[in-house]
Formats: sequence, C-alpha cells, structure tokens
Amino acid sequence: MVQGQLAPVVRVVDWQLPVIRRTAVALGFALLALNILDLVATKVIIERFGGFEANPLMAPIIGTPSGVLLKIGICVGVIVLATRITTARMVTFLRLAVAVYVVVTTVNVGQIALLAF
Repeated sequence: MVQGQLAPVVRVVDWQLPVIRRTAVALGFALLALNILDLVATKVIIERFGGFEANPLMAPIIGTPSGVLLKIGICVGVIVLATRITTARMVTFLRLAVAVYVVVTTVNVGQIALLAF
C-alpha cells in the first residue's frame, strides 16, 4: 500500500450478514437502554440533589420533552440504520458508542449512590 492511500475495504461474506446485522441491532437496543438510563439518572441528580448537566450541548434541553425525544429518536434512528447497513465498521462504531455510554451511565448511577448514602 502506498503512503496516503486508503485502507482496502474488507468485504463481508454472505453468511456473515445475518450475524453482523443481529449484532448491530442488539448493540443499537443496548444503546437505547443506556440512553434511557442516562436520562433518568441525570434527571434524578438534577432534581433530587441539585446537580447540573455537564454536557453544554444537552444542558439547555435536558429534562424537556424535546430533549427526551431527541435522544430516543437518535437511538431509534441508529437501530433502523443498523438493520440496513451491514458493515463491520458499523458494528465497531456501535461497540464504541455502547462502551462510552456504559461509562457515562456508570458514573451517573455511582453519583446517585454516593449522594444518597
């Protein structure tokens, strides 16, 4: 490969498509569940303990119906895309997104546990 050239695309074999699709959809639903848990935990921290939203993009809309619809709508869109786009890169992206939200949700739930006791 010549320097500066893009890496070759790895082709997915036909028998791999259902496995990749199922994995992508499962990761999409995990992302949806983690986002809902993040919304609930953030709302508890703000209302019960006087906390604040640290994300400057979400701070103005957190707790509003439009903010909830935005987060859930994005997750549902990701699930729909996951059923249509069957690439290993999509699965890698979803794994990364789920990993990030696992950390975010763990921090939020940990804050609730520390503040409550």
